[in-house]
Amino acid sequence: MISSAVILQNHHIRPSAQRLVIFDYLRENKVHPSVDSIYQALLPEHPGLSRTTVYNTLELLAKCGLVVPLDFGEGYLRYDGETIPHSHFQCERCGAVIDIMESPAECEKMLPRGSSLSSASLYLRGRCPKCNSAKP
Repeated sequence: MISSAVILQNHHIRPSAQRLVIFDYLRENKVHPSVDSIYQALLPEHPGLSRTTVYNTLELLAKCGLVVPLDFGEGYLRYDGETIPHSHFQCERCGAVIDIMESPAECEKMLPRGSSLSSASLYLRGRCPKCNSAKP
C-alpha cells in the first residue's frame, strides 16, 4: 500500500501531520464519516486538531480527487476514501453507509449506446442485514 505522504505529495499537497492523520483515517475507516465524526474520532489522540482543519483538509482532498464527498440529504456531507466509481447503500434505520462495489463495466451497461462513464453516484436506501433481522 502506498503511504499517505507519497499520495499527498504526488497530488502537490504538503503532507502536514494533521493532513496525514485525517487522510489515514479515511483510508482505514470505511464508515463514510462526516467532518464532525472525523474530528471526534481523532481529537483524543490529537487534541490540537480543530474542526476547521478537518473541514479544510477534506475540501482540499476532495478538490484533488483523493476523497469523494457524499450528500445523503442529512444536512451535512460524508466523505469516502474510496475513489473508484461505486454506489452506496444507506440503512434507513441505523444510518450505516455500505459501499456497493460493482464494476464500472456493469454501470456502463445501463448507459445509452455510445456513452461513456466518468463517475457514478447512485444512492440506495433500505435496511441493512442487522436492522432487517432486528425485532421492531
